[in-house]
Amino acid sequence: AKSRVVKHGLQGVLDFVGCNANVDLERLLTVADANGKLEMVTIQFPDPHFKARHAKRRVVTPELVLTLAKFMPPGATVFLQSDIKSVLDDMRFQFRLESSLFQDNVQDEEEYLAENFFPVPTEREVSVLEKNLPVYRTAFTRTTERFFIDDEEPQP
Repeated sequence: AKSRVVKHGLQGVLDFVGCNANVDLERLLTVADANGKLEMVTIQFPDPHFKARHAKRRVVTPELVLTLAKFMPPGATVFLQSDIKSVLDDMRFQFRLESSLFQDNVQDEEEYLAENFFPVPTEREVSVLEKNLPVYRTAFTRTTERFFIDDEEPQP
């Protein structure tokens, strides 16, 4: 992915970082001085971790949602998609728990975005669609609600 950023002249505009988001994301965004600069986050086709004992490994946790709220400015987008309805519903639920910070762009939780709004689908998405299987999607917008951490000063 990083080589494609260079190939298309997108240095300084687009970047990819591989990490365990539930362990390293806040630290990486702090080091990168990304406060208020994170315009879009996509979480696409995460490992489902069906077993209850592996639930802690799911990508979207309450802590992840709060970390994103801390670094995303109002109007920023979180795009979620999965080929497993329960996985998308669980991710969506985590963001909906923080409805003062993120607004679901699809109001009815039984409905999903019909299309990916990115011009290039992921390899997984192509594979799923070629098999005529569904892809479940939604997007959230960061609200103007200020983010507070316990007794700290408000975050923009």
